[in-house]
Amino acid sequence: MTRSLKKIPKRFLIYASLAAVFTFLLIFSQRSEKTDTPEIKIPEITAAETKSYSEKLEDELEEIISKIRGVSEVTVMVTVDGSDRKIYASDISESEAKTESSPVIIGSKEALLEGSEYPKVNGVLVVCRGGDSPSVKEKVVNAVSTVLDIPTGKVFVTQAK
Repeated sequence: MTRSLKKIPKRFLIYASLAAVFTFLLIFSQRSEKTDTPEIKIPEITAAETKSYSEKLEDELEEIISKIRGVSEVTVMVTVDGSDRKIYASDISESEAKTESSPVIIGSKEALLEGSEYPKVNGVLVVCRGGDSPSVKEKVVNAVSTVLDIPTGKVFVTQAK
C-alpha cells in the first residue's frame, strides 16, 4: 500500500485533503445555520416605570430633606437621563470564526433577568423654606449629593415663596 501512495503526486494528496476539509466545514456550517431560534419575550421598559423611579426619588428626598434643621415645606424635582435598563442573562458561545450571545430562556420562553440599572440622575432642584440661608443650602446640597452620588454642581437649592 505504501508503494501505491508513493506513486501518487504530493500535490494531488494536498489538494484532495484540502477538498475534504472544505467539504467537512461546509456541511457543518450549514447545519448550525438551520437551528430554529425560539421567540423570546423580553419585557419592555415603559415611560411610566421611569417616571415612577424619579417620583420615588423625589418623595424620599423630600422626606429626608424636611428633617434637616431650618428646612420646611420641601418640594424636590429630579431629572433623569433615559430609562431603567434591564440586564438579561446571556449564553455566550465562541468559535474560531465568531462569538455569539443569546439570551438565557426560562420556562415560558421569557428571558432570564439578571439585574437592572436605574437611569442616571442629571440634576436635582430643591425648593424649600429656609433655602435662602447659606448654611441650610450647604446642608441640603451635601445631603442630596451624598444620597444620589452626584456632584454638588448638579444640585440647586432655592427659597420657597
